[in-house]
Amino acid sequence: MTQDTKPAPTIVIRPRKESDIAPLIDLLSRQQAETQYPVDWPFPIPLRDFIIRDTEVHAWVAELDGQVAGHVSVTRVEGGGDSDMAPEWTRAHGVDISQLRCISVFYTDITKTGTGLGRRLHDVAAAQALKEGYPVLDVVKSHEGPVRFYENRGWKTVHVMDAPWSPAGTPIQVNLMILPRAAA
Repeated sequence: MTQDTKPAPTIVIRPRKESDIAPLIDLLSRQQAETQYPVDWPFPIPLRDFIIRDTEVHAWVAELDGQVAGHVSVTRVEGGGDSDMAPEWTRAHGVDISQLRCISVFYTDITKTGTGLGRRLHDVAAAQALKEGYPVLDVVKSHEGPVRFYENRGWKTVHVMDAPWSPAGTPIQVNLMILPRAAA
């Protein structure tokens, strides 16, 4: 190895634990201005409640060289904001709502773009969602980078709608996407 060559970063994907919440809140806050995720900012509920959902089934963090650098979860689809999206997802997959698994609260440290964090987090969550049911997600239509990210991994847009969680007076269109089981 020459002096100019850096060693490859060490990425670890592991289940989220309680001690990760404060660094995840900090990371979410730091990346929001550039990524506009979440769209509504300042967020109207505690960020802890944004990260940890009542419908959560699984959650993981990515560590890059020992530092928390990303998060993703898999949730059940039921009630709340998802209920407006569920009919399109269930129709597209041809299954009951109870079989849907939503990729949620997916974000990474934008200063670490290109390291593979997002891909690795996605792959873990998508594999788990496929194991337990039928993967779905929503992504802001105007967020072209994330839309391409999902499309490049086999996700298909099945419907576009105003997000039920849009800030008051500001409709935001989202792509409702599914990961067809044949594509996985």
